Amino acid sequence: MSPRLAVTLTPTHLRAILASGWRDVPGRTLDVAWSPEDPDSGITALREQVGGVDSIAVAVGLGLLHVKRVELPPAPDDARERMLALESERFFATPDPVVVALAPAGAVAFAVGAAALESWCAAFERWAPVVRVEAAPIAIARVMGPSASGDFQLEAAEGEHGFLSIRSGVVAAARRIPQAVEASPGAALPTRDGVAPSHLAAWGALLGAEGAERATLASPARRRAGAARRRRRLAVACVAAAAGLTLAAVSADRWRGRTLEALQGEVASRREAAAPGEAALAARARLDAEVALVARQAPARNTVLGALAAISSALPNDAVILSVHAVGRDWQVDGTAASAAALVPVLDRDGRFENVRALSASSRFRDGPRTRETFSIALRVRPRS
Repeated sequence: MSPRLAVTLTPTHLRAILASGWRDVPGRTLDVAWSPEDPDSGITALREQVGGVDSIAVAVGLGLLHVKRVELPPAPDDARERMLALESERFFATPDPVVVALAPAGAVAFAVGAAALESWCAAFERWAPVVRVEAAPIAIARVMGPSASGDFQLEAAEGEHGFLSIRSGVVAAARRIPQAVEASPGAALPTRDGVAPSHLAAWGALLGAEGAERATLASPARRRAGAARRRRRLAVACVAAAAGLTLAAVSADRWRGRTLEALQGEVASRREAAAPGEAALAARARLDAEVALVARQAPARNTVLGALAAISSALPNDAVILSVHAVGRDWQVDGTAASAAALVPVLDRDGRFENVRALSASSRFRDGPRTRETFSIALRVRPRS
């Protein structure tokens, strides 16, 4: 992108400064002799040294301005500036049409011949678009900052002192003083942003190039053109931003798709590699479940086996158990013995049992040389203490 150019017009010189096309960073400064009556020659010489530029901001030096302190009714700056333009002949002693500007938040007005200003702008516009034209004192107040205050010397016409008073960043006074009247008033302007005092007005105009048309030395037609240009730039910027966002969204969507595809591939490969481990974990889980089931059933088994062992140990040696049936702690024992009637007292005396009783009458039978009797006994196993 081409650099931007800002120029201060003095009665004898063009004081120019270049800046990046994207950032407000001052670059090279130049001084080229010129004549306000023949602007083309000086501007052509400057163009030969600089080359192509993107835009031009112009600060009209104090030596080319009419300055007047005005008293206007309280109103917004835009309205006060329209009052000034409507009756400019009341404030500026010149028979020719002028273009006027009112310092923001102040009472200092500036004017320049309309024909001369138009010839200067036309000469510059054969090089690049003129995006701003303003009075040098206003541009200097901008670059000094909103908290700046002081009285300063300013370049004016030959045989004159220039004076600028700034209070809290506002132009409080500006005058062209004949050198024969008094000594040079005020202090020298300081360096700002690395820009020498002689080029501060140009730098200030460049810093305000994208601002509103208020306080500019521009005819109504130029102000309308400037507003339209800013709207076009804003529209282009919005379209570019929208295109950038769309491109970013598309890129993000594609990136997300590629990332998802890569992740799915990685998951599939890792799942395949993990299959043996997953099978082993599943087998271990089954074994753990079986162990837990056995552990839950072990107390019940121990209780049954313990009760059966207690009944067996309590019965006489000649007793034969043919069947047992248990529901909880209630047991039924069926079998044969030499004396069925003796079994109930034996079991009842055993402290491990309670509620011992015969369920049915016994029957006697011969088992070879022996006589046997059947029994069916019910009892309850006492719980372990």
